[in-house]
Amino acid sequence: CMKACPTGALYAPLKMNPFKCVAFHTYYGEDITPLELREPMGTWMYGCDACQEACPRNRPWMRQDLPANGDLEARARDLTLRALLHMDQEHYENRVWPHFFYISRSRIDRWQMNAARAMGNTGDPAYVPDLEEALERSPHPNVRGMSAWALGRLGGTRARAILERRRGSETGLAAEEIELALAMT
Repeated sequence: CMKACPTGALYAPLKMNPFKCVAFHTYYGEDITPLELREPMGTWMYGCDACQEACPRNRPWMRQDLPANGDLEARARDLTLRALLHMDQEHYENRVWPHFFYISRSRIDRWQMNAARAMGNTGDPAYVPDLEEALERSPHPNVRGMSAWALGRLGGTRARAILERRRGSETGLAAEEIELALAMT
């Protein structure tokens, strides 16, 4: 399980640093994911379970030929990165939160921030317009900040132009993230 942990949260037998754990940061972490964990967290949005999948005790269960989860498949469109980044409170409370309740009902911004980070880690420039919209319209500084980081991670001429245009419009956390992102592009 220690080798499977993408962030090094499991650092010795029976020892864990929760402040490096993907699950902790997707559910409860600081207002914005620490810079050094963003890339290792990849596209995980809600937990991780890499340690559980690697655990020898779980191998028999993991090898089972289980049926598809019909309920989850029916909700797949509600859980795309785009849907999560752009969702409103009603969508969150009615379509997401009842099934993924570790993140507080009042923290829609955590889901949106996680979606922005995941978009940046996909390497897919098709997400640039989504991140631009979140950077310009989100009322949450952590979502705007992570959207800026994700644009910097994706890079390219359009992403850089968006960041340059927003450079003077932001303050605080979002402004800091724009500067970090510009240094990446």
